[in-house]
Amino acid sequence: MTTIDKITDGIKDLIPLPKAYIRIQQLVNDPDSSLSDITEVIVHDPGLTSRILRIANSAYMALASKVDTVGRAVQVLGLNQVHDLALAGAAVGSLFKIESDVIDMHDFWRRGVYAAVVGRAFAKRSAVSSPERAFVCGLLHDVGNLIIAYRMPDVYKELFELSVRENQPLSVIQARELGFDYSDVGSALLEKWQLPEPIIAPVRHHTNKLTQSPVEMVADASIVHTAAVVARASMWRDESDEPVPEFHDVAVTTIGIDDELITNCMTEADEALVEAMSLLLPNAPKRSRAKASNA
Repeated sequence: MTTIDKITDGIKDLIPLPKAYIRIQQLVNDPDSSLSDITEVIVHDPGLTSRILRIANSAYMALASKVDTVGRAVQVLGLNQVHDLALAGAAVGSLFKIESDVIDMHDFWRRGVYAAVVGRAFAKRSAVSSPERAFVCGLLHDVGNLIIAYRMPDVYKELFELSVRENQPLSVIQARELGFDYSDVGSALLEKWQLPEPIIAPVRHHTNKLTQSPVEMVADASIVHTAAVVARASMWRDESDEPVPEFHDVAVTTIGIDDELITNCMTEADEALVEAMSLLLPNAPKRSRAKASNA
């Protein structure tokens, strides 16, 4: 019988997080650490330095003045935001090593980045969650589908096609046929990466499990759920794509979802998507319609 442990076994070794990020995580959690400690870690990693400075100076961050040093970036952005930006870059860099023939990799990454930017927009407007945390969770929300497709391509393809035939969201079909869905697999990887629980829990509960979320995490899970639904709706092309899930009642109540909020958040996300893609995925794959279409 397929289990989450079997699917994720060895994945951490295949796609480990960079040592620089792991060290930043340790420092953020250390009450005795300082901004200079984190700055020192970043400057010794050229790739991370470049990524942090690019993001800090992007129109997406909308800072009042140009940031030309890592030290200044850390001061302006703060520990938590630097941690989240470092995590976003580190996770994408690691996950980029995984490819699959049964999903369109361009669509997979575009959906993740779109969920990130629209999640951040919802978090800012609803004031129920940290925008930066919502960005990271949105970016990582779909990683479980990538792992399933990589480890069990035939199963993934079969369940995707069943989802389309029955007009049911893929997560519903996965839960019925496997006993778990992609959010369970994705959160299992995040646990193996030893990420903070405020990142793991919203990913774990964002599909059809909002009522199982700890009370203090319901808002974050609702944001990720909403971002995932909107991302799928925005990328839906035809009847061969995954049916778009309905908004969960918990998310509607928690965030205060209405047509105006959705329209405003999608407008902001549409404007930010191209820049966010270029910042996080400068070498993103071009679209090549995969056998199973979208994830």
